[in-house]
Amino acid sequence: MKIVITSSFLVVCSQAAVVFSEFEPNPAGGDPSDSTFELAGGVPSASFDYYIVSLENDGFNGRIDRSARVTGTFDVAGLASVTTPDLENPTFTALLVDIGGGDSADFSIGDDLDAADDGNLILPTSWTILDAVGVSDEVDDDSVLYGETLGGSNILHNGEFEPLLVFRDGSTGDWYQTVTIDFGSPEERVGAYAATPAGELTAANFGGSLAPTYGTVNPTFVPEPSTALLGGIALLGLFRRRR
Repeated sequence: MKIVITSSFLVVCSQAAVVFSEFEPNPAGGDPSDSTFELAGGVPSASFDYYIVSLENDGFNGRIDRSARVTGTFDVAGLASVTTPDLENPTFTALLVDIGGGDSADFSIGDDLDAADDGNLILPTSWTILDAVGVSDEVDDDSVLYGETLGGSNILHNGEFEPLLVFRDGSTGDWYQTVTIDFGSPEERVGAYAATPAGELTAANFGGSLAPTYGTVNPTFVPEPSTALLGGIALLGLFRRRR
């Protein structure tokens, strides 16, 4: 995939401080009327004026499916939570876009930014992309997400279901996703996976909870001690006592 660079289009994901911190691609229950996005990396107490745009991504699609202007002020930790109309369920790529403030956004819902459906995006000239996160709902869509193409991240299919929540590690910035296991309800069992899944994780890996943490720093992944390691520690303790 490539991006067609127009006269003033700029991708700054690798340099920008402000990024998506967490949001819910498909929260539990019926479809809500709105979605919450947490932003991180802002200047404390500074105001902001951005757009959150969702690109349809079932295959190389690129149609603007959702768009919302979000404004506010970052808190003392550089965090801010904003609300948009409900997202369509994955697969999609969410973009955090700076167009310099004001109402003169040169795009509309339904605009196709990948008209050839080949991964070659042609973006509006006013856009500066601060972050981009592709979220997949099936393996076949993993390779067509636009997140990494735009300098951001892709969250690949976890092998179970669409993610309830996606969030950055509070220390490393790595992305994780939570999901109901075996299509169960959240009351039955919720697990977690990395953005590139490599085995199921649990709430214990994140301080005991996999719930959203809007307004506070996200949890940090902590590996659980393996059974072998615990057994080795126990044997070491026994050996020391016997001496």
